[in-house]
Amino acid sequence: MFLRNLGFTNYYIIKIFDLVGDAAIGLTEDNPYWLLEEFPRMGFEKVDQVARKLGIGPDDNYRLEAAVAYGLRAYSAEGHVYAPLDELCLKVTEFLDSSTDLVRDVLEDMAYSGSVQIANLAGSPVVYFYGYYKAECAIAGKLAALADPAEGLAPVGADIDALIRKCQTDRCVELSEEQTAAVKNSLRSGVSIITGGPGTGKTTVINALLNIFEGNGHRIAVAAPTGRAAKRVMETSGRFACTVHRLLEYYYDEETGYMCFGRNAAEPLDVNAVIIDEASMLDLMLMEALCDAIKPGTRLILVGDADQLPSVGAGNVLADLIDSEYFFTAHLTEIHRQSAESRIVTNAHRINHGDEPSYGGDFMLVPGDKQQEILEKIASIAARHQLSDVQVLTPTKKGILGSVNLNERLQQVFNPSSPEKSQLEFGSKVFRVGDRVMQIKNNYRLECRVGGETVKGVFNGEIGIIKGVDKEMRSVTVLYDDERWAEYPYVQLDEIELAYAVTVHKSQGSEFPVVILPMTWFPPVLATRSLLYTAVTRGKKQVIIVGRSDYLAAMAQNNQSRSRNSGLKDRLTGLYQMF
Repeated sequence: MFLRNLGFTNYYIIKIFDLVGDAAIGLTEDNPYWLLEEFPRMGFEKVDQVARKLGIGPDDNYRLEAAVAYGLRAYSAEGHVYAPLDELCLKVTEFLDSSTDLVRDVLEDMAYSGSVQIANLAGSPVVYFYGYYKAECAIAGKLAALADPAEGLAPVGADIDALIRKCQTDRCVELSEEQTAAVKNSLRSGVSIITGGPGTGKTTVINALLNIFEGNGHRIAVAAPTGRAAKRVMETSGRFACTVHRLLEYYYDEETGYMCFGRNAAEPLDVNAVIIDEASMLDLMLMEALCDAIKPGTRLILVGDADQLPSVGAGNVLADLIDSEYFFTAHLTEIHRQSAESRIVTNAHRINHGDEPSYGGDFMLVPGDKQQEILEKIASIAARHQLSDVQVLTPTKKGILGSVNLNERLQQVFNPSSPEKSQLEFGSKVFRVGDRVMQIKNNYRLECRVGGETVKGVFNGEIGIIKGVDKEMRSVTVLYDDERWAEYPYVQLDEIELAYAVTVHKSQGSEFPVVILPMTWFPPVLATRSLLYTAVTRGKKQVIIVGRSDYLAAMAQNNQSRSRNSGLKDRLTGLYQMF
């Protein structure tokens, strides 16, 4: 009744009670803006209305600090690590209808208390959440130490050329000059980066390094940011690989309410080398945790495609490391013979150079003009494939060809309503046994069953299949790719959504046998070369473009990208200039 009298809907009342129980009354009476940290989608205006009902004035410090944090979180949601101070003050002042001086005073108080950090980058003042600032500094310092370890690297052999020749003989593979240089320098370097587009042999380099390390008795850890990417590494290398979170032994700390890692500076990874595939997906906070868990003298090898979209989380880690020129970086450019036969591969490189792709073979164009026509053609083409083989990708969530509407249509194709299938309505969504779904936010507390064990945590972007719907308990059970069973009570169904179609951003780290991509007019900020390149490189056997080729050509030429505010490159460049 307390929350309802403040104007909250049943949805948020249930969510709030599920999170903090009876403490909700005291917390909200004391400072209603706590809700913004837990439920950012509630929006500042809604919480501000609640605060006014509770008698909190327009210049109250709780209100001003919450507005600054809310504004800063808006930057983080777009991938930025910091906000320019003057720009942040102006935006906060506008939606607070307050004075800039008052906002600046509050920012200084927040910096003094340690919740934010005001720093200078390139001569301009910027504002970080303190955690991001600490992470950026820690990553720069730790990587610099790993690149030049005081006690040196564990030796792999006196004659590296001989090791590479033996590897080629043992594996019946011939490395190109580029690949040989990448292997050689990765063996010699404390930190190295291997980047290149599809078909350039990144997997071959990884396998060669694994062969050499194992042949010399080294312990190696291989990981990737997503479960699907880790599974692909296992399939191509024959070695065990896992997610970075699992490598670092993540767990949820009930006392602090934060995710923690069992592997850290106090309990580092007991390996001689760490190889991370799909490193473009590493965000700032995960990179900090990884660096924290690597002991001096361990080689760190990052493998990824720098031309793909950056991480979903804040930061631009891989691009910053490459652009800093602090570490050895191998740029693989040569397309190898077998890959050159695929138009998916050759067209991905054409797109990356701003050229229009050629159609035919495994890269098809199905003409379509009106958006409704394109929608129906996508549904018809998808229906010809097994669900496990096909994935529809789209640049946006909204509109006729956005993921929300595509999912409603594709659900009718792959999993129509039936008396034999249990289903549960959640707002405008319908979840049905057999639906493909995706987790859309990190949930470190959600319990999952793996065999006879219970583990916690489901992460943003993981895809699974609904295996059970309990109408009486109003819950849904999802089986994820790595055989984890997760049960979602009704109050947490906002954390999953249908995944017959997903945005290109959400598809990062995954590959699918068949990718279908609608091609119509999209806002220029979305219709970019990097997004198109990322979408095309998700296809393993076939990419089908449905729509207009002129829009695709324009997308390939649109090389604008939303640059991210990140200071990691500057910090590494500063370290480089010191020596």
